[in-house]
Amino acid sequence: MTGDKSIHGEFLTNLMVNYDYNHQNGTHKELFKITSCHVSYFEEKGYDATVKQELTRTNNTLGEIIKNPILGIFPKIITNTLEYTFPSTTAFFAKTPIGDIAQIHILYPETEKITKTFILMYAQVVNPLIKFLFKNSVLQAAATVIEQDTSAVESLYSRQKPKIRLPNEEIMFYAEKLYRNW
Repeated sequence: MTGDKSIHGEFLTNLMVNYDYNHQNGTHKELFKITSCHVSYFEEKGYDATVKQELTRTNNTLGEIIKNPILGIFPKIITNTLEYTFPSTTAFFAKTPIGDIAQIHILYPETEKITKTFILMYAQVVNPLIKFLFKNSVLQAAATVIEQDTSAVESLYSRQKPKIRLPNEEIMFYAEKLYRNW
C-alpha cells in the first residue's frame, strides 16, 4: 500500500508526531484499545535511533471487529520496533498472528507550512488465504492511523515549551535537537 497526505503544519510538528512514541496511547487508543506502552529499548546513533516497545491492549468490541476484521487478530501485547532516520524516515516493524508488518513513513516538507507524508506498507503473511481475507482490513487500519496522526498534527501539538516531561519523551527531545542543529 502506498499513500500520501498533505498535512498542514510545519515540518518540526510533523517530525515530532513521528518521533512521539507516547502518541499511540492517546491518538490510536480508540482504534487499537491501547492501555499502556512500555519502552524496553532506546538507542540513538547520530541521525539514527531505534526504539523497541510493547503495547498492551484490551479487546475490541464485536462491532469494531465486524467493521474492521484485522482488529480481531491483534494480540494482547504488540511488540514492535521503530527505526528512525533523521530527518525524513520512520520505519515501524511488528509481528502479528497473520504475519510480519512493516510500515514506512517518509516526511517531505513541501512548503514552509505544508509537509507531505508518504506511507509504504508491507506485509509478509503466513498464507495466501489470510492475505486475501485481511488485505483490505490492514489497509483500512493503516488509513485510520494516518487520519488520526493528521488530526494530532493539526490540533494537538502546541509549540510551547512543556512544563512537565512525560515518560518516554527522550526521543522527541533527541529529534528536536537534531532539527535545531540541522
